[in-house]
Amino acid sequence: MWWAAAKFPKSSIGSRTMNSQIRAIVWAQYRTIRNYLPRTGFGTALIAVLAALWYGMFVFLAVLVAKLLPAVQITDLHRYLPVGLLGLLLFWQIFPVMTMTSGWSLELNKLLVYPIPPRALFTVEVLLRLTTAPEAVFVLLGAVTGLLMHPAVHSLWPLTLLLFIPFNLFLALIIRDVMLGFFRKKRLREVMVGVIVLISLLPQLLMRTALGETLKPYFLAAGGGMATPWFEFGSLATGSRVLWAMLAVAVWLVAMYFVAVRQFARTMTLDLSTSTDSSGKRQTAAVSTGSGSTFGVRLFNKLVTFPASFFRDPYAALIEKELRSLLRTPRFRVVMGMATFFSVLIFFPMSFGKNGAAFLGRNYIAFINMYGMLILGEVLLWNFFGFDRRAAQLYYITPVRFAQVVRAKNLVAAIFILIQSTVVICISLLLPVHFSTSTVLGGIFVSMVTAVFFITVGNYASVMSPRAADPNQTFRRASGGKTQLILLGSYVVLLIPIGLAYLARWATGEEWVFFAIVGFDLLAAAIFYYVSFDSVVSRGENNREKIIDALSKGGDPMGLS
Repeated sequence: MWWAAAKFPKSSIGSRTMNSQIRAIVWAQYRTIRNYLPRTGFGTALIAVLAALWYGMFVFLAVLVAKLLPAVQITDLHRYLPVGLLGLLLFWQIFPVMTMTSGWSLELNKLLVYPIPPRALFTVEVLLRLTTAPEAVFVLLGAVTGLLMHPAVHSLWPLTLLLFIPFNLFLALIIRDVMLGFFRKKRLREVMVGVIVLISLLPQLLMRTALGETLKPYFLAAGGGMATPWFEFGSLATGSRVLWAMLAVAVWLVAMYFVAVRQFARTMTLDLSTSTDSSGKRQTAAVSTGSGSTFGVRLFNKLVTFPASFFRDPYAALIEKELRSLLRTPRFRVVMGMATFFSVLIFFPMSFGKNGAAFLGRNYIAFINMYGMLILGEVLLWNFFGFDRRAAQLYYITPVRFAQVVRAKNLVAAIFILIQSTVVICISLLLPVHFSTSTVLGGIFVSMVTAVFFITVGNYASVMSPRAADPNQTFRRASGGKTQLILLGSYVVLLIPIGLAYLARWATGEEWVFFAIVGFDLLAAAIFYYVSFDSVVSRGENNREKIIDALSKGGDPMGLS
């Protein structure tokens, strides 16, 4: 087996050693989080309340399932339980792909330098897949409870449904590592963006168009397909076809286990080969221009030098540096593609499909532009020092003033937001839907207000809570929990003036009232940026040691993707 080279002993002493190493990894991660996050405060309480509300909904759903299942006829249970398990499996495996998150995961390139057996790392990684979609675990436990109370089901067989959890954990590990492998390959990153967009669009197409009704019989047929894991797990949980179901479940579990082990071994091999210092070969590979054609290199150089040609140094040099580094960063290219195309497609069925929202359709361009900027802000606004990491100390030791650095980063952010908004508007105009002139202009003005406001908030977040970001990690978040809290408050603040503009147009029925209020909002956002700029620069200069220290860190044994 792939971890045989570790000479891991099979005695009880070896098991205790592995368990102690697992506890050491978990304890180190706990202390890292505990030392980084505030002990108490409004932010911690708010995050806890929001998490309780979100997971409370699924706990309520689990309780509802537990209460309703005992009343279901056994024949219907045999038919629809596998369908429900199929839906649960799809949620468990597809929801992380849709949200570009994969829960907590080990930072293998930081742990491989320690004498930890691969089996211990594999065990921890599999258990961490529980953080991918804990909502599905709640619903599954509710189903087990409901089956235990069903009068026609033997009291012990429903407990076998708990084996569906390790099956999904192995499958989640396989999917995650396969996708990360694709994102490591330069030619496949952009293709994977298209795949993720299509996967994310599928639920909306099923709910908002006639495609859902068309595919419903096929979904039910797939749920009842013999030898499929969901069918066999459902059959075993209800005590039907016990011998065959036990054999099929065992085969599926063993198969998923060995595939997960093999895939994890490949991931470990790749991380071992790239576990150099973040400023070494790995970073160089991430930002290399590649061996493209001479024409492509010339075109790239013209694109990155054209905006800088309108400015003098040091702004010209700073802008060109930002453009080159961002365009060479795999993570930024992926997120830029998502922000440009994902928002257009994901909101189209909601706006113009079956039972589409009229308000969303009328303000389609404004909504998709705002949503695109939210996605793009993760790598461009909320943490604009993240990709600089240790190189950010150059901003404090060169003759360039810190204010010039912030302005240059804001100009680059404005350039990419302009490109993203222009492409989004052009794609929207090509859709088989008519947009009035006021809709297009309204979307442009609202986008301008949002861009200026987000850039201002991003300046604050970048100097208050800087965090090193790996340009190779496509799923890894670039901003921390403190930044997410700042953004949550800024969303609420932004929605108030923009909401007033829409409310005034609805109350008066006049377009000029809407544009007058949005124009005032744009002026207020510009004043907010101007007034807050000196405070941002002062905070950045006074906290230079804290910023450099935060950007130099990266020793967490686990990371939230």
